[in-house]
Amino acid sequence: MLSVSAALVIGIGAVAYQNGQARASMRAESRASQEVHDSTGDLLSLLKDAETGQRGYLLTGRETYLAPYTAARANIPVVLGRLRSLTVGQKDEADRVAALEPVVAAKISELANTIELRRAKEVAPALEIVDSDRGKALMDDIRTRCAYIRDASSRRATEYAEAAEKSAKALTLAATFGSALLLAFLAASAVAIFRGLKHREQLYQDASSNAELLRVTLSSIGDGVIATDRGARITFINPVALQLTGWTSEQALQTPIQELFRVVNETTRATVENPLEKALVTGQVVGLANHTVLIAKDGKEIPIDDSGAPIRDRDGRIQGAVLVFRDISARRRTERQLKESNKQLEEFVAAAAHDLRSPLTSVHTMAELLSRRFGEQLGSEGRDLLGFIVGGAGRMLRLLEDLLAYAQASHFEPQEAERTQLDAALRTVLENLRTDIDGTGATVSADALPDAGISETHAVQLFQNVIGNALKYRGDAPPDIRVYCDRKGSEWLIRVSDNGIGIESRYLREIFRPFRRLHTQERPGSGIGLATCDKIVTGYGGRIWAESEPGKGSTFFITVPAVESQAALGQEAS
Repeated sequence: MLSVSAALVIGIGAVAYQNGQARASMRAESRASQEVHDSTGDLLSLLKDAETGQRGYLLTGRETYLAPYTAARANIPVVLGRLRSLTVGQKDEADRVAALEPVVAAKISELANTIELRRAKEVAPALEIVDSDRGKALMDDIRTRCAYIRDASSRRATEYAEAAEKSAKALTLAATFGSALLLAFLAASAVAIFRGLKHREQLYQDASSNAELLRVTLSSIGDGVIATDRGARITFINPVALQLTGWTSEQALQTPIQELFRVVNETTRATVENPLEKALVTGQVVGLANHTVLIAKDGKEIPIDDSGAPIRDRDGRIQGAVLVFRDISARRRTERQLKESNKQLEEFVAAAAHDLRSPLTSVHTMAELLSRRFGEQLGSEGRDLLGFIVGGAGRMLRLLEDLLAYAQASHFEPQEAERTQLDAALRTVLENLRTDIDGTGATVSADALPDAGISETHAVQLFQNVIGNALKYRGDAPPDIRVYCDRKGSEWLIRVSDNGIGIESRYLREIFRPFRRLHTQERPGSGIGLATCDKIVTGYGGRIWAESEPGKGSTFFITVPAVESQAALGQEAS
């Protein structure tokens, strides 16, 4: 129905447009006709002035009589130029103007010739030219041509007037018929619009109810919530956000977010980029860096965690952003207490390891000394018993060292790690394991390894545990160990493969738990090495896993941060 009404309006509008164009053309042609008429009249008037000045000069010989002539000569080209511009696009009239110009030039030349003769004191020849009626014939020709030009312009204006009148009649007919139809359609449309308005009112009520429900929900949650428009001016702030920032609702609304939500780095005091403003620019969810504090209106500092996200309409256009943040003071205290507890635990483990290592070392050393000095006197049974003592003490010492390494693997700050050359770490491990490598006839080959964002100590521990296991759990053939490295996004993926005895699939996760040993006394080890590797890699946000088949060797995968990624982590944490 609306489409039909629109078609009628468009049809009436088209006819009205055509009528308007016709009227505009008529007015333009009328103006042009009048200007042509005036211009031809001006031309004839100027030529008469020129003749008047010529005759006065011929009779008196005084130069002052030439003033009308001189002025006419200056203005005639202007009038001819105006006629040319007025007849552009009208070929017949343009041709008539073009034909008029040489006749006017001839008339001017005739006048100039007589004046020059008079100046030369040759009055008789000058008057003879005047008496020849040649000038009169030129003027008559000019008048005739000007009349033709005026008549043609007037006829064209009349034609446009007739066309405009026809268009006006068509407009009247179309408007009358169209208005009648439009009135009928408008009546029908009014009924439809009334129903639509009623439906829209219901939708408004539903939307208002939903908006109120959303407002109550956001006001009731335990986190601070701030919403802004596209210009980052606050349009909503819930009570928790008001409490944390120290502002009132009246002060906060329509305030730029950067004035109310001021955050700095807890350590450096540098201003932190507002996540809500960044979300408006990038169109992505943005979180705050670690160690960030909110500066409330009264100057109070509150450690917070937050995220900002853009608000989009159904077409995906950003209409604003929302910021959700929370006070993490309690969590920060818990973290400090946990860090202190871990430090105390580490100190305790180190002290316990030292206290246990000393007597075990003494037992191990004395048992070895007793075996060397009195082994023959003890007999075979005594030597076996001493062997158990030496072996047990050695295993206990290794277990203590591994337990200490496992405990220390849990307590480090990944953002404090410096650039480590993995090539150098691997060379250190190969030197540490040189005796085992030479003793087993093992071959260790490696790609060129990059720099990584982990500490050198941890890199050595990772390589030493994985390569050491490959040497321990070798098959019948000499160990063939290969180290590869590939870039995967912001991480390096290290692969260490071997041709050893392999691992059953059901144990591939178990081996990363403390004391999970698949072989007891026949293979040396404490069962803590891979658990330590897992703690180290997890601390850097990476992963470690294995793939294997019994009898076909194993491949261990380790992801560690690339240098630039670790640098970014350090900046974020700072």
